[in-house]
Amino acid sequence: MIRNKADVDQGWAWVVMLSSFIAHALIYGLTYSVGVFVVIFLDEFHESSGATAWIGSMNTAACMGISPLSSVLINKYGCRSVLIVGSVISSIGLISSSFATNIYHLYITFGLILGSGLGIAYIPCIISVTEHFEKRRTLALGIAVSGVGIGMLTYPPLTQELLKRYNWRQAVLIIGAILLHGVVCGALLFPCKARLPIHVQLPKRKFISLSMFKKEIYTKLCINNMLFAFGLSIVFVHLPSYIISVGHSEYAAAMLMSVNGIANLIGKILHGIAAQHPTLTATRLYTMSFMMVGIVTLLCPFSSNYYYLLVYCIFLGTFSSCWGSLLPVVLVELIGLHRMNNGYGFIMIYAAVGILLGAPVAGKILTVIK
Repeated sequence: MIRNKADVDQGWAWVVMLSSFIAHALIYGLTYSVGVFVVIFLDEFHESSGATAWIGSMNTAACMGISPLSSVLINKYGCRSVLIVGSVISSIGLISSSFATNIYHLYITFGLILGSGLGIAYIPCIISVTEHFEKRRTLALGIAVSGVGIGMLTYPPLTQELLKRYNWRQAVLIIGAILLHGVVCGALLFPCKARLPIHVQLPKRKFISLSMFKKEIYTKLCINNMLFAFGLSIVFVHLPSYIISVGHSEYAAAMLMSVNGIANLIGKILHGIAAQHPTLTATRLYTMSFMMVGIVTLLCPFSSNYYYLLVYCIFLGTFSSCWGSLLPVVLVELIGLHRMNNGYGFIMIYAAVGILLGAPVAGKILTVIK
């Protein structure tokens, strides 16, 4: 694959970045707002916290676990077609969830179908920006993935507002229709055009490649992502319920999740800017931010005061934003751009394992304690 000056760091590359930004808001904004839906499903079906948490965990695990398939499809059909198909599948999953009569239906529709669609749609959002940028890659990725923050900011209050006007089934149906806008984002992901070569020659993509596993550092990074996903899934699925359990309203919980979304939005951009500094590598910044997420989460249970939780959500959103904004750049640094597509897809499997186990394990512990 030959990249060309007319397509790299300028011109249509910025349209691709904007499209990726909007798609991130639609796709991962919903994934990170699963906790709001878990509260709805708890009230509707009256199942245990552990059983209900499986809905959110299966959703996010399917989203990440299907990433290698998305990578294979991108190698075959390109980012444009894959994002469009993923958006359609996502919408079908969420719309069908509005007809669920028990929690087991939601395991399939909200968990597996919606999660798979979101996962298929997510990878092309990352790969397309990575390929269209070189010198400004960290900044462009930081801006693109900050769309997650917009989604996290928008989905909780939007869901609460829809619930005031309609029942939960109608609200889910409307949000399912909103997801279809990802088709428009996909239509804008044109591949690089062949003009004005800048002497950048990348190896031809294989349909599927496992060569990145020959590097020990890649395996370590996979384990790192699995452990981080395990902990982060507990926070995002159970945090709204925890906020309510310590005496705050559902609306207050939604607002705190929105604050988390704002912090995530700003944090992704700040991480992208900071990683541009010549003395601070993306890998080092990534490591420091991961450490801060653990520290602030350990401090969270020490107070149920609303403003204390507000500060926690700000720090959580800011530092956890490094996962989306810096991971692609870290992968390019460690395994090379030509392995980025397959490398990103397979690392998401490890993250999926962590997410699949995290929230249900925490929910089970909560049920036993109660």
